[in-house]
Amino acid sequence: MSKKYERRVSELIRIHVAELIERELNDPRVRATQVTVTDVEVTPDARHAKVFYSLIGDQTTKTEVARGLESAAGWVSRELGKRLHLSLIH
Repeated sequence: MSKKYERRVSELIRIHVAELIERELNDPRVRATQVTVTDVEVTPDARHAKVFYSLIGDQTTKTEVARGLESAAGWVSRELGKRLHLSLIH
């Protein structure tokens, strides 16, 4: 897969994850603060992605938000699967 495709997929995932967190995630630990999705790294086969984010707040708040995001990871992954239909060439 080309680097250009990886970058496009990464940006698409970043946009959708940010939207999901902002508009649809119902965890009060996450809704209480500002989460910014800063970057997404996609594996060359585009099957896995690592999402990086930053938080505003004190350490206690950051810890709670991180727990909320970890708890929601499966839901976010499923929602991304519903929204994104990527054509992977092997």
